[in-house]
Amino acid sequence: MTKGKEFNIDPSWKGVIKWGGLSLFAAGLIAVIFILSVFITKQTIPATAEEMLKDPVGPTLLFLLATIGETLLIPGGLALYFSLKDVKKTPMFIATGLWLAGVPMFLASRGMIISLSQISGRYMDTTSETMKAAYLASAELALEIQNIYAMTGIILTLCAASIIIGLVMLKGVSGKRIGYLVIAAGIFSLFTPLEVILSVPTPILFIGIMLGAVWQLVVGIKLYKLGKDV
Repeated sequence: MTKGKEFNIDPSWKGVIKWGGLSLFAAGLIAVIFILSVFITKQTIPATAEEMLKDPVGPTLLFLLATIGETLLIPGGLALYFSLKDVKKTPMFIATGLWLAGVPMFLASRGMIISLSQISGRYMDTTSETMKAAYLASAELALEIQNIYAMTGIILTLCAASIIIGLVMLKGVSGKRIGYLVIAAGIFSLFTPLEVILSVPTPILFIGIMLGAVWQLVVGIKLYKLGKDV
């Protein structure tokens, strides 16, 4: 067992930790780009069904970007597990299971949004009010379904996983400040679905995402360096 500066790790997993750390860093970077893109383009979050059908390009590109970032969380979660499992194995096993279960839920929710771009042309081309209403109803249903997947992914999986990981980090393996930051990101993200439903100001909506991006950037680069040095 090799003793790193902040983590105890098994050298046989150094490749997973190195590249998983890079993936976690990239996921955090994409989250920052996503937030900046929302503010720069003034995209409504969440987009309404009518907005999605009339102009799906902006929301579709944004959520494609989010999908890439969320996919990168998979190797990032594995890197976290193999770097922290010797600190608290059972909590990290639970946290990693929740983390890995949350990512497919996010991907499913993003897929629902992206699929709406396929019916946008038909919505815009039809002159029948009945057909327009039918397309709009379909879009609203798709958005409701994606909200359920997204809320489940946030509340029941990634938030819980982040809080557990942060608690493990408080054991002195990565610094208490980072541990508290990870916990805070998990807690604030718990409120994100409620903030969407209540239509609160966008800056409040993104607190959890911003905190999550910061700790992913910091921990990701630490894991990458650790994997290289072992």
